[in-house]
Amino acid sequence: MKPRALTLLLLLPALTASAQRPIIGIFESTSSGSGDNLGQPGVRVLFYQSGRQWRSYNATCQDEACLKTIVHLYPPVTTWTLVKQGKSVAKVAATTPTAYHSYSEIGVQAITNPAAVLHLEPRPTPDRPDPPHTILATNLSSLTDPDNWQPAAVFPLDLTHVIQAFHKLYPQPKNCTQNTTNSPPNYHSSPYSDSQIKLDASYLSNKTNWRMLQITLGGYLCDGPPDDAYVDHWFAISPTGEVHHLGRLMHLAGTADFAHEGRSELLFQVQGGNEAGYRLFYDNFTHQAQDTVTYH
Repeated sequence: MKPRALTLLLLLPALTASAQRPIIGIFESTSSGSGDNLGQPGVRVLFYQSGRQWRSYNATCQDEACLKTIVHLYPPVTTWTLVKQGKSVAKVAATTPTAYHSYSEIGVQAITNPAAVLHLEPRPTPDRPDPPHTILATNLSSLTDPDNWQPAAVFPLDLTHVIQAFHKLYPQPKNCTQNTTNSPPNYHSSPYSDSQIKLDASYLSNKTNWRMLQITLGGYLCDGPPDDAYVDHWFAISPTGEVHHLGRLMHLAGTADFAHEGRSELLFQVQGGNEAGYRLFYDNFTHQAQDTVTYH
């Protein structure tokens, strides 16, 4: 029989692993260091599990002095498993710097061996300065998607119900018309038809029968950035047909069981100009957590 002390010593690694608090991150190819899309690969630390809830670190700064102290909110070192479309693509160690260089770098850990991950995702280019991030990061050993979210053909009735919900959100959004060639645009409330709404994406959970649709209203005629109604919007549809508006200007980064509890969470990248970030939906879209990335 092994001595009790030896038995506990042998069990310690397993106990430590089982007690490890799940953390969600996202791989970003240029976010570490300079904070201007010219940096090194890093992992942005997004959410941690507290009880049954997912929480953001809520780390924001109002001045440059804060960039030196806010680093203490994050784990000093993390071993990450990087996952794309359910497959592990790398295991990396990443460290929190002694100070951040910019507001947008808050929460980013620098990968200790950047050469190993340089080609995991496209780097920014002048034509595509902010490519979407789709490589999930976990401090657990692996990730699966038990709810089995997949692109799928849209159910016509789902699209009808989503369009109806969109009309309720934006019954008469602002648009522009120009009566004569040299007259200034006339900014006014404008009706629109169902045919102006384009389906961008459709997803189905093959386990739960929840669905998601991404749509965009076209036909914006004003100069400058489009109003809220004219950007992409995401909706979730329950198995019984209830429609839920999830948000706008979002890209689906991935779906995974980040806590190994048998159900999937959905991670979106929010592309919102000066304040962007990430949004996590879980428990059949009844809960969400938001991590904001501020650029100025």
